[in-house]
Amino acid sequence: MPNYPDPTQGHLTGPVTVLVSEVRMVSLDVPGERGGEVPVSLTYDPQDPYAVALVFHTAEGDVTWMVARELLVVGAGSPTGDGDVMIWPALTPDLEDAVVIRLQAPGGRLVLRLGMAELDDFLARTLALVPLGTESDHLDLDALVADLLQGA
Repeated sequence: MPNYPDPTQGHLTGPVTVLVSEVRMVSLDVPGERGGEVPVSLTYDPQDPYAVALVFHTAEGDVTWMVARELLVVGAGSPTGDGDVMIWPALTPDLEDAVVIRLQAPGGRLVLRLGMAELDDFLARTLALVPLGTESDHLDLDALVADLLQGA
């Protein structure tokens, strides 16, 4: 696992509701098609502290895929995941550090490569908001239960 700075040494106090978002170009590997690039936003909301949203911006509209933040943190340093989401460190064609994210769905597979520097910066910012291991402190379980009961 990469050595991220200790976010507890920062000056953040109280609840933080700021969204962290980055837009990057990623390389695609879709079966039957040549690779390409599509803009993707990585979004982290401390109110959903375990997840990162990968929002793919396509001509047909945005497509969102939720990924466990811890998978991204671990996958930046070593292979992780199984089933629908797999992540591992790699190199770009220019031999720069990158991370590969493979998303598998019944309709097909998407393999993307994201620059490690961009991912590291994004993850460091999310960890400054909500350090690993403190995610449950940021959940409003009473509101979650109320929402579930309201829908019943």
